[in-house]
Amino acid sequence: MANIRDIAKQADVSVTTVSRVINEHPYVSKEKRQRVHAAMAELGYLRNQQALTLSTGRTQRFVVVLPYMDHPYYGLFVNGLAKAALVKGYRLVMWQTEYKLDQERQALDLLKHREVDGAILLSHAMSFEELETYRGFGPISVATVGAPETISSVHVDHYAAFVAGLHVLTQAGYEDIGIVLSRQSSPSSIARQRAYFDEVASARERWVWTGYLTSEDGIRLAAEFLQRTERPRALFLSSDYVALGFLGEMHRRGVRIPEDVAILGFDGHPISQAFGLATMHAPHEEIGRALFDVTFDEMDGGAVRTQSLTVTYVPGTTL
Repeated sequence: MANIRDIAKQADVSVTTVSRVINEHPYVSKEKRQRVHAAMAELGYLRNQQALTLSTGRTQRFVVVLPYMDHPYYGLFVNGLAKAALVKGYRLVMWQTEYKLDQERQALDLLKHREVDGAILLSHAMSFEELETYRGFGPISVATVGAPETISSVHVDHYAAFVAGLHVLTQAGYEDIGIVLSRQSSPSSIARQRAYFDEVASARERWVWTGYLTSEDGIRLAAEFLQRTERPRALFLSSDYVALGFLGEMHRRGVRIPEDVAILGFDGHPISQAFGLATMHAPHEEIGRALFDVTFDEMDGGAVRTQSLTVTYVPGTTL
């Protein structure tokens, strides 16, 4: 197998120049860089990742911890992460946890054992106190609120975001409003419930539905909703995915939207526009990019950062 000396000879450059090209360092002319790449291709050179890690102290990998790989909500974050990683020549190790603590610990053990350079958590069951115990092994960033000063956080303020959505509904003339959430005890759901009871005069405990995460859950919600004798006139759902399942099933049952019940989603997933879903758009892709950037910057001594982004209303025919 060819080594860097072989490549240097083939390209008629120094070994140092070859090393700089392989490690993507600046200050190499375009002409020399092209010659090195051509020599690498001709000789069938493959970069030894283990040797690179030993020489640079970096793996050029981040682990991304998320509960579900197949949920469109997380796909938006991952898209932003992947675009930012591509620019920096980094790879992402995706770790699905289903909110199981043992899986989150295994993912963070990659950081502990220097198998990755940093960790990015999109949602987690682990307490921040335990998460901090891993901070000494490398940079950690989260897309959740409430992080300590040692952990970077780029997120949506879910209380303020839900207040904004509830104002959209009340300004449209709806007073009897219900909300639909995913995990009942998650920080985001707690903040959303607090916003609901702070802002809606007719707020009722029985109009808070929890445990709805997928489009199939939205179909189930429609059946449960129609069984109620007393129902709200509008629903604010914390997921477009659930809202679309609910919308489709209500149409199949002959329920008029928004005449019988208005629907407001949350996320602003592009697919929502195809179905006319009114929604609150959260900048999840932007958050993904920012999470990568702050984690990358921390490796070079950058400061821990906390950033809260805002949501915007996207009109639709369901409201």
